[in-house]
Amino acid sequence: MTEWILPYNEKRIKFRVNDALHDLDRIEWAQTIKNIDVGDSAYLYQAIPVQAIRWKCMVTDVGREKKMIDDSAYSDSGEVENPPYLELERICEYPHWELFSLGHLKKHGYRGNMQSPSRVESYGSALADYIHKIDELQNSEEKLTELLQKMPMQELKKLAEKYSEKNPILNKAKTKQYGRNRIVAAHAKRRAGGCCELCGMKAPFLDKYGNPYLESHHVEWLSDGGADSIDNVVALCPNCHRKMHEVPEPADVRRLKEVLGKESFGSI
Repeated sequence: MTEWILPYNEKRIKFRVNDALHDLDRIEWAQTIKNIDVGDSAYLYQAIPVQAIRWKCMVTDVGREKKMIDDSAYSDSGEVENPPYLELERICEYPHWELFSLGHLKKHGYRGNMQSPSRVESYGSALADYIHKIDELQNSEEKLTELLQKMPMQELKKLAEKYSEKNPILNKAKTKQYGRNRIVAAHAKRRAGGCCELCGMKAPFLDKYGNPYLESHHVEWLSDGGADSIDNVVALCPNCHRKMHEVPEPADVRRLKEVLGKESFGSI
């Protein structure tokens, strides 16, 4: 299995790669290298304004002569790249891609300006080791939690704002399940300072990381159209959290709105 860095510039190619990867499980990519193979890993590097590895994908087909995925909705020009094509399956979007910035990659052995596809191994073991370390960190709940705990509050808030979702994605399942962003939840818990934002009492115990145990709660429920964003998420003790789901009294809802400094959320 070979690992590749594939750069892209949405303005130049006039294709909204990020939107396509958010919405589709797989996308097609113009194949400009011959020795890439099925099962290889592809780290997708977005050019300006991000200038960092943003996605990890797996190569699931190569040498495709005809397009099989309808991704025309993401093309801003209507033009289609010439074959052959790769098929890339989305593995993950990195929640903290700043750690994969060009500056960080160069510190660990990358050379150049990220203008064409390249093998990770061609830059030596230091770059591969760094990419693997950051990949594990960002895909491990425990390691991501550790990273967020060490992050300054101002930086955490900025990151949580970036990942706030006004229209959370509904996951397909037998029961309705909405995606919840751990960064937004971490911001609410840090803001609470170890105390329930409804009753004001200290968290009942410490979690396995040694931090006050609080639970994130959406003041306007996701099922009612609420946002998974920092202006709709509070941190509650388990007792108050259960209460807000069993008997969401208007006075308690008003109290939480005041905590967030928001004038109106609509009805719950």
